[in-house]
Amino acid sequence: MELFLLFSALMILVLLVFYWGESKGKQWIRGIGKMSASTLFIGFAVYSLTIYELPEYFKIPYFVLVLGLVFSWWGDLFLLWRHTILFFLGLVSFLLAHISYIIAFLLVDIDFYLFLSAFLVFMVPAIGIGIWLSPNLGMMRVPVYLYILVITLMLSLAVGVWASMGLWNLALGALMFYLSDIFVARDRFKVSDRWNLIIGGPLYFFGQLFIASSLMWANL
Repeated sequence: MELFLLFSALMILVLLVFYWGESKGKQWIRGIGKMSASTLFIGFAVYSLTIYELPEYFKIPYFVLVLGLVFSWWGDLFLLWRHTILFFLGLVSFLLAHISYIIAFLLVDIDFYLFLSAFLVFMVPAIGIGIWLSPNLGMMRVPVYLYILVITLMLSLAVGVWASMGLWNLALGALMFYLSDIFVARDRFKVSDRWNLIIGGPLYFFGQLFIASSLMWANL
């Protein structure tokens, strides 16, 4: 638990750097802050291997989970800029991150009925989000719809893993990731204002930190 608090404190520190760079229009400081935050959640997952026991049943799923964090790092890098091609590359990177999480969750025990129930429930806001974004999507319509479907599946599977294995951090992290992506979509396709970053940023980075802390919670 102390390790999680330490990385949380470091995350707050680098996010303050990120927001300071954003507020001052200093893109290089903004980039350093954001990519430091991304590196932190990967660092947490990797460092955990040196101090916590990795159960046999969790070995392959855990490394696939770390792969998802790496894809997310690349997504964060691409989304530092607002160019359409880089946004698409960022979308693909995060799509691969979610697919990695999905594979990791499928490799461990899942409460299938709770997963299915969660999927049906979460599809309601997912459809609503798709309708909300639809008028502004243009050529990005199919990739965005696919992304919404995949992240909804990922969140639902995380709930199923929580119910089966007690890893509540995965469900919370996935939910925070899901909510943060709503603000990314709002910024890109609806209204670009500071609230997307103020609310979406902490949701995303701490959501990833919760996912990255899985080995720690599995040992408590």
